Amino acid sequence: MAKYKPVPFQEILDRMPEDKRLKLQDRWKVLRAEEAFWDSLPEPERSKRLEPPKVRYDVESDVLWLRNGRPTPRSCDIAEGRVTVFFEADIWYPSAVMVSGAYQLLGQFFCHDDAPIFDSLAILHEKDGLIEKSLNLNGLVINHENVSDSLWIYNGKPGSGHREFAEDLSVCFSQDYKIPVGVLLTPAAKLLTPVLSQTAAKAFPLL
Repeated sequence: MAKYKPVPFQEILDRMPEDKRLKLQDRWKVLRAEEAFWDSLPEPERSKRLEPPKVRYDVESDVLWLRNGRPTPRSCDIAEGRVTVFFEADIWYPSAVMVSGAYQLLGQFFCHDDAPIFDSLAILHEKDGLIEKSLNLNGLVINHENVSDSLWIYNGKPGSGHREFAEDLSVCFSQDYKIPVGVLLTPAAKLLTPVLSQTAAKAFPLL
């Protein structure tokens, strides 16, 4: 049997098709830029992406914010008019997520009988106690599973890498690592149920 001989990484890289190699090299540039950016910040600012997300819900506007406390000067929609991701000024790194019409979209997942319910809400019950709720609207899919308490909000487009910008809160990007396609939050019910007041159901009738 032939003796195993490790292949140098550069040789593997050289064998790649040019388009894949260039994409990989571009990705490395982004990661190095992010690493340099975070290393340049004081420790209290660096640690913000490791802390639980800061949750704020405004009843009057029915807008939910999930933040890490960092600046939010740039934005990009996951679902236009409904879910928006905000980014750091100098790098393509998430710092907040805003959900418009939050009670209408999420109340049926985390509140009780007085929350508005969409006809397209599907509920799956398993014998082991697992309950999975899924809502599929035009250009927006929301899924929650009770055992892991994970909430997945996305626009139906394929995703690639995740960027965690607060504890157990991450944004998923398209294959070019530039366009956000989804948000993953855990534990969702623990964080969102207290802020999505049941009384908001009267203020926000189902559209």
